[in-house]
Amino acid sequence: MKSIARAVLLLLTACLTFGCASFKQGMFDFMMSAERSKSDLNPGIVQIQGQTMAYLERAGKGETIVLIHGFTGNKDHWTRFVRYLPEDYRVLAFDMPGHGDNDQSVEKTYTVDYMASTLDQAVNTLGLSRFHLAGSSMGGWISMLYAARYPQKVISLCLLDSAGLMNVSPQPSDLQMEQSKGHNPFIITSREDFEELFEYAFYKQPFYPWPIISVLSDRAIASSDFYKKVGDEFLNQSTDIYPLLPGINVPALVIWGDKDRILHVSTTEVLKKSLPGSEVVIMKDCGHMPMAERPQETAEYYVNFLRTHKRSQ
Repeated sequence: MKSIARAVLLLLTACLTFGCASFKQGMFDFMMSAERSKSDLNPGIVQIQGQTMAYLERAGKGETIVLIHGFTGNKDHWTRFVRYLPEDYRVLAFDMPGHGDNDQSVEKTYTVDYMASTLDQAVNTLGLSRFHLAGSSMGGWISMLYAARYPQKVISLCLLDSAGLMNVSPQPSDLQMEQSKGHNPFIITSREDFEELFEYAFYKQPFYPWPIISVLSDRAIASSDFYKKVGDEFLNQSTDIYPLLPGINVPALVIWGDKDRILHVSTTEVLKKSLPGSEVVIMKDCGHMPMAERPQETAEYYVNFLRTHKRSQ
């Protein structure tokens, strides 16, 4: 008991000495570093055309897996998922432009085309000629466009609750119905807004310690105007992916949470019909981000898919 009391006293002293904000940020950085370390992930930066793209990398001697996060997300959404991938795979999880540790510029126009192009510049700079590509939500839209435009570089495709097909989904999601009433849960102006978005993203929210939730909430509030701009550009100026689906001829795995409130699970029907040779896994009692909500189970589905594809080569 004395050791616990002493630790609490030290924490309170640090908070008063250095300021709660800096203390909270320090705790956040420490916890995120620990999470990455458990997955053998190390941060890196690649320079492309006057800007940088941050990423996490796990070394491996085998094939490479590239991971793309969703709208307002970042590369750390994949950290726990990576923990369950075989060690021989090299893994890179990128921050997309305007997200994570990358700069946010009001002068740029952010579209799926722009993000696919910057992704290609990044992988070329890092010397990646062939890789497996997996994307969550917005990252799925980027991944589909990338596979359509650079088929020679993509070994396989994995789409987790993918965006880009909202207009052809058989049923609207809770998010779409709420947006039709004039309320957009992605616009974060308070801690309550952030908590509401988490309720949309997860069916059963994974545990995140206080400093992580608090810092992420602060960042979302600070970036609310920027993400409103990006969201409008992404939806209104990006390439329609639906007509391109039949031309994507790489092995594809579709994973979807059946309780996804952001993108309705019925979207899998569209992908099954339009994406040649795709396999569909619907996860029961799971929300919009399977790789974060149930990382081990999601990774097992993905690894089985990769092994099946490898055997068929």
